[in-house]
Amino acid sequence: MKDLLTTASSIIIILFCVSLLFLSERNGSGSGDLEVPASNAETQAGKHPHARTTMFTRVQSVKLKKGVLMFVTLCEDGLKEHYFLIRDKNVVLIKKNAGDMPGNAIKFDDDGYNTLLVTIPNTFDIDLMDAMTTPF
Repeated sequence: MKDLLTTASSIIIILFCVSLLFLSERNGSGSGDLEVPASNAETQAGKHPHARTTMFTRVQSVKLKKGVLMFVTLCEDGLKEHYFLIRDKNVVLIKKNAGDMPGNAIKFDDDGYNTLLVTIPNTFDIDLMDAMTTPF
């Protein structure tokens, strides 16, 4: 009887230790809702820890009218319209060759310092200067 009690208590202690091990691994891996901090190289390169990039692909058309950037993307459900107000915000519009991104995409770069860079490739026929200087 004494051997059975000793064996049972030893098994319970071993299971308890193993469960603590699994709990500590889960908490240490960052599986919660915490943001992943930027790497040391990104911080040294001048990137803000909250900087992020969003790219919309499969863009069909782009318009800029009265301070609103309007573009249409092709989704699984069909066409989806997107509207982005650029007036009264720190937005830099960039129109350049699409060397580092697809020709049918629009890229939004938030630098983390309250400035948004919007890159529109030359494949879209839009005159940014004319669209931004027209009166309401």
